[in-house]
Amino acid sequence: MRKLFLLALLLVVVLVSPAGARVKLAALPRRERIEIQLDHGAFTLVEEERVVPLLKGSNLVDFSWAAAQVDKDSVLFRPVAVRQGEAFRALADGEVEVANVAYPPNENALVFEVLSKEACAAKVRVSYLIRNLQRAFAYRAVADRDETFLSLKSYLVVGNRSGEEFPGARVWAGFGGRVEAGPNDGDDVRILLDRAARVPVKKAYTFDWYAHGPLSAEKPFASKVLMHYVLRNDEKNGLGRFALPAGKARIFLEDGKGGEAFLGEDWGLGTPLDDEMRLFLGEARDVVCTRTIEKNERRPVEGNLFHQEIKVRYEIENFKDKAATLDIVEQLNNLAAEYGARAPGDVEWEVLEGSTPGLRLSTHKGCALPALFVDLAPRPKEGAVEKRVVIFHVLLKNLWN
Repeated sequence: MRKLFLLALLLVVVLVSPAGARVKLAALPRRERIEIQLDHGAFTLVEEERVVPLLKGSNLVDFSWAAAQVDKDSVLFRPVAVRQGEAFRALADGEVEVANVAYPPNENALVFEVLSKEACAAKVRVSYLIRNLQRAFAYRAVADRDETFLSLKSYLVVGNRSGEEFPGARVWAGFGGRVEAGPNDGDDVRILLDRAARVPVKKAYTFDWYAHGPLSAEKPFASKVLMHYVLRNDEKNGLGRFALPAGKARIFLEDGKGGEAFLGEDWGLGTPLDDEMRLFLGEARDVVCTRTIEKNERRPVEGNLFHQEIKVRYEIENFKDKAATLDIVEQLNNLAAEYGARAPGDVEWEVLEGSTPGLRLSTHKGCALPALFVDLAPRPKEGAVEKRVVIFHVLLKNLWN
């Protein structure tokens, strides 16, 4: 009788046992590894590794999320290894397989049916796309006292508004190496991405009449002179490991006493390899430039077509005790429009005799945006500052009203 009772009890247990084991991935088991890939604006790719206990046969594995903004159609579940002793080994063919996936109605969840030939602990990878896990970049630039070198630190800022926690996650910004961040929901985590101790820097002065216009009613021919730190993103200058992404830069100057003086903030533009980043410092008070038109003459060509001959005069004063170079940008399309002329695209032009001999020109900003580079001597120790006069004599060609 005792044997019959035990047999009957065993039969009841078998009949009422579920066909598979359901594992709640959101709570158990814990994540063994988290990788976050931040190289897309709208969605972020997340990959998790977990060790899931499986019974022989069919197992129901539940991947669910509550407030997280996961794209359900992007979820990918992959068994990759099984535990053997203290380590994991690769799966044999058909050892652990995903048979199908179910979408529970009105739930943020997916249920995977996983078939296992034997009871085991399987390592699985779950990857998915999630919203509102975003990146930004920031810089901290410290110039030495002579303003010839910068110490530049680049930071990755991870903002987590996704509704999910990612403790211990490793983050890839889309370039460079992986860094550990682990942002909790609602956090902004700032991580040092790269540093360069001595980046050669040039202090640039720029005058652009059409960008800023007259300085004031009292000084109708003067305009702003802007200051920038200019650095090149290449290996020769201690950078060049990756393109510098756009980001807010805080700029400091060593004060010679072991401290740093705050100069200002700028938004550094994205800078490809072998290109220049410019960091705005403010308006120069010790470099002054005025601009006047000495000659404006129209030359008929045919019908309503004509050339416009213009002679521009710049007078520059350097009150600094150091030599400087002033970049003068002349917007030739706007110069033509000022005198009622139009062109089919960028205006054609040529430099005429009467321009300052040895004038250095560059069209790196655009074919109709010539930049004139003017070297300025430092302020004399005694006596008045001399005005440097530069003439730009130009012919604007094939214009019409």
